[in-house]
Amino acid sequence: MPVPRGASAQPDALIDSESSATLRSRIERVQDGDRAALGELYAEFGVQVYRTALRLTRHAADAEDVTQDVFLKLPAAVAGFTGGSASFPAWIRKVTVRHALMHLRAGKRRREVSVDGVMGLMSRADSVANRLTLDAALTRLRAQYRAVFLLKEVEGYDHAEIAELLDISVASSQVTLHRARRMLRELLVGSQ
Repeated sequence: MPVPRGASAQPDALIDSESSATLRSRIERVQDGDRAALGELYAEFGVQVYRTALRLTRHAADAEDVTQDVFLKLPAAVAGFTGGSASFPAWIRKVTVRHALMHLRAGKRRREVSVDGVMGLMSRADSVANRLTLDAALTRLRAQYRAVFLLKEVEGYDHAEIAELLDISVASSQVTLHRARRMLRELLVGSQ
């Protein structure tokens, strides 16, 4: 079991190299078909994968589906991972983004309505201005605009990375972001 950072007199570099070696070992074990190692990767990266998927799909059920897909396909996908253990978190995030976008493109969205959603429809006392938030405005954008906006502004990808992930040009990524920002401004200002 790894020693917590504050509990040891060991230098941080040694602890970091130990956790790096542990992660590299898990990755290699997953490549060899070790299900326990896959479970360990899920325990370590499952929340990151879910949150990334949730930002892109905007629905908990869809994010759960994407998370499940990522980890079910991880043993095959990890064979293509050539980076060091330090680059694994960024790599698994890219894999998640690709899965989320494929999920959205395939139209696999779950058509579920939450109880809160139904209650929101029933209580019309709130004005439209009070109910329209950035989240609601984002859901009104086309999937391509929403994806570029979230990848750039929330996930922190640059336009070259976004272009690669979405299979578009860098210029298209920049224009799409500009249009998404303009539409969001119009939606938010128009609701006041």
